[in-house]
Amino acid sequence: MKKLVLISVSLLCGFVFNLNAQLYIKIDASFYSLALDTTKKVDIYLPNDYYENPDQQYATIYYLHGGNGNQNSGHTEAMLYYNFHSGDTAITSPPAIFVCPDGSCEPYGGSLWVNSELYGNYEDFVIQDVISFIESNFRALPDKNFRMITGTSMGGFGSAWLSVNYSDKFRACFPYIAAFISFPDTTLNTWRTLCYEENGSYNLNPNVGGNTQLFFTGCGAWSPNINIEPYHVEIPFDTLGNWVDTVLNKWYQFDISRKVKDLPGENELSWFLGCGTLDYMITYPAYQVFMDSLNFYDIGYDYNYFEGGHVYNAETWIKGLHWIDSIINHSYQTMGIEIIKQNKNQLMVYPNPVSDQTKIEFTLSDNKSVYFDLHNIAGKVVTSSNFGIISKGKHSVSWDTQNLPSGIYFLRLQVGNEVVTKKIIKL
Repeated sequence: MKKLVLISVSLLCGFVFNLNAQLYIKIDASFYSLALDTTKKVDIYLPNDYYENPDQQYATIYYLHGGNGNQNSGHTEAMLYYNFHSGDTAITSPPAIFVCPDGSCEPYGGSLWVNSELYGNYEDFVIQDVISFIESNFRALPDKNFRMITGTSMGGFGSAWLSVNYSDKFRACFPYIAAFISFPDTTLNTWRTLCYEENGSYNLNPNVGGNTQLFFTGCGAWSPNINIEPYHVEIPFDTLGNWVDTVLNKWYQFDISRKVKDLPGENELSWFLGCGTLDYMITYPAYQVFMDSLNFYDIGYDYNYFEGGHVYNAETWIKGLHWIDSIINHSYQTMGIEIIKQNKNQLMVYPNPVSDQTKIEFTLSDNKSVYFDLHNIAGKVVTSSNFGIISKGKHSVSWDTQNLPSGIYFLRLQVGNEVVTKKIIKL
């Protein structure tokens, strides 16, 4: 039976006052993947007011990390997204849920987010398991118009591969610095040279250097062969450096520029492209070939290329995420999905029921005194805290409930002369 188990919520320990309200709620989760037959991790970022209105539904941005990364690798991009969203008055829809699954695996740099006999079914992991887990456990809209996918390097390829093969699942794709978004000769020849320089010959060992390991990562995704010892892959050139057509043909099946022709004519899948023009991995020529295909098949796209290498570029990410946000906003408006206006004076407690930690959020319309106390079901005060005069605005309190006995409690917040009470269940 398929298990979906939420493992933990990452919150600050103790009973700590934070004058600058957080931009998001981060959840570290694990769940059983049927496609991989193992438990995998996923980081989930929720809008900071997610628990204020239980009827609000959200779009979802899926972020796929790069080689040698894991579910934690999307933290910077998630922070960037919530930061600029909070300051963009042109966007009226709520921020999206930001999801970062773990695509790491042995024996090389990662899964490349495809189904591979060497790595496992990571394509199915995302499409079947991750999306199902998110939409079953969070208020994510189960509609392609509210699913976006992006990623970096290996994840850039993965986002493009998944969106072009499952265009019914995603509304927009932002593949970033994906060297193998297409396979032009310039990219293939450069990688052959990089491997030769690290190994001193065309007889490759994945342990001699980072570039060779990344090349083997591609081999494990596009030309795996578990019967070949010791590395279980087919290399697309021989020990003399000659290209092997039978292996190259396997690689070409993963060429995204060749796959866009299969997109249905009525499909609406938008693209935003970004990479460095000086990337030593020869990313930019691969994107040029990909753009040629998009142009040929009259598929629209936006882009931001920068003068740099295989690196994080904040300007490109801001433009790409803003582009995604504008598509999400448009989908809310055109599809008639309700955008619930938040009651800013509402006391919010989450998670509830609570286990070891919880968080309290509230908003002050003016500078006022703030006092908390917690009553058990018999009316006895279990704990209390007086914060004195607090400035207006949104605030948060993190609370360690590990030693609180199980049962039903009532949290009372007094702001000036006003009192709000919330029932809390301690597991």
